[in-house]
Amino acid sequence: MVAPYSTSPHREPVVRESSTYLTDAEAASLCTIFFEGLESGMSYARIIDMMERQGYDGKMVTRMRHSLMERGDMLGEAFARYGLLDATARKLILVAEEQGKLPRTFRHLAKHYGKRARRRKKLVFSFAEPVLLVVLGLFIAMTLFSADLGEITMRHDTWTVIGELMVGGLLQGAIFLLVVGFGAYAYLNLPVDLSLRSFGYRLWLAVPILNRASLFNTYSVFCRYTEQSISSGLTVHKALELAAEASNNSDIERKIPIAQDVIEQGGSLAKGFYMMKVLPDDILENVDVGEETGRLEERLASLAERYEERADEAFEALMATFVYGARMLIAAAIITALLLTLTTQFKDTFMV
Repeated sequence: MVAPYSTSPHREPVVRESSTYLTDAEAASLCTIFFEGLESGMSYARIIDMMERQGYDGKMVTRMRHSLMERGDMLGEAFARYGLLDATARKLILVAEEQGKLPRTFRHLAKHYGKRARRRKKLVFSFAEPVLLVVLGLFIAMTLFSADLGEITMRHDTWTVIGELMVGGLLQGAIFLLVVGFGAYAYLNLPVDLSLRSFGYRLWLAVPILNRASLFNTYSVFCRYTEQSISSGLTVHKALELAAEASNNSDIERKIPIAQDVIEQGGSLAKGFYMMKVLPDDILENVDVGEETGRLEERLASLAERYEERADEAFEALMATFVYGARMLIAAAIITALLLTLTTQFKDTFMV
């Protein structure tokens, strides 16, 4: 039996032999080089040579050369065999290759992974100010004020003791920065196909108010993959399945069979989306108009861009709110801690 997304009934389904570690940024770079190469009419051999010259991972280059040049795999099969990119992207590449639309697909994937990498960097950098406040406030200031300043000022080596306290605070701050830095580095370099990422994303989608940016992003990805899949020659039934999987939205994945059933019974795509009861009204209206005018793919692409912009705006608003809230919370915690410390020292000094 041929796999659902196999490019040809005459070719054996590809068995995945290994995984290839790629971060979002590396995946975007890989898709970009294939887009530029294929758009320029380069052969796979020349693209792989270019990858080697540009310093791509040697093992990945060797695997790609072996798969494409020696085994005679199609490009989508090579990606599937060695686990490049995530599962939905590999399926889309398989279909696009059969229809001769690889450059457009790689351009979309490069933009998708690049956008995700930039969003992650922005999230990490938004934590910079709160982390510095923690280091300066909770570690350095608290180290000074937790000491018995009255006793220290009466000693002949006052500045030496204060210096030792400051060094202790700086060491604590440095350790904290190292831990946070390691966490940020690990977060930025998660592999694209890590199941833990999908699980965490689904949990975040379940949080009211905070999930607004992520929800808009799922709509954008769903519309983009639906448009890409249909334009690549995939049936609407399979296109919806692939788009729902790519969206990583459990509500869409759970209810997409409703839309598929409507289409199988001769209904329109807009009617199928309406019966799902999970997509926004403007998506339903634009899909309906697109079907009536014969410009469905254009409307889906426009919807993807629109919701991507909304996701960016919501994400920036969320980060601004978070940074402001963290700033106020940490400042309040530092002031409270200092007041408690001064009160304790006052009691110890004057209540004896």
